[in-house]
Amino acid sequence: MIAVVACVFLASRGCDGRSRSVFAAYGDPESTRLELNVASCNETPTAKVVESDTEVRVQVTSGRWLGRNGDDCADGVVVTLNAPLGTRTVVDQSTGETVEVSPADPLAPPK
Repeated sequence: MIAVVACVFLASRGCDGRSRSVFAAYGDPESTRLELNVASCNETPTAKVVESDTEVRVQVTSGRWLGRNGDDCADGVVVTLNAPLGTRTVVDQSTGETVEVSPADPLAPPK
């Protein structure tokens, strides 16, 4: 009940989520898997991707943060691209900045 009231109260402020900046990205040129790291403090981020021949634009959002405290603010989002990353540039839609893509984590699940 409290969450419903909070959502109704915050509806005009975007209770469905807010944009998050990508601070790290991991992937391999031959893979369709792209891992994104954002600071959303355990808010279950989600990502939307728009692909072209030259770039991959990512928009990450998460739910509203209602005063949670804690040191663990790094969250990850994995997206599956329609085609391997190749030489395409990854752009954070929320900032317009290019995100450097580091080699994928060797402990991550297979491609």
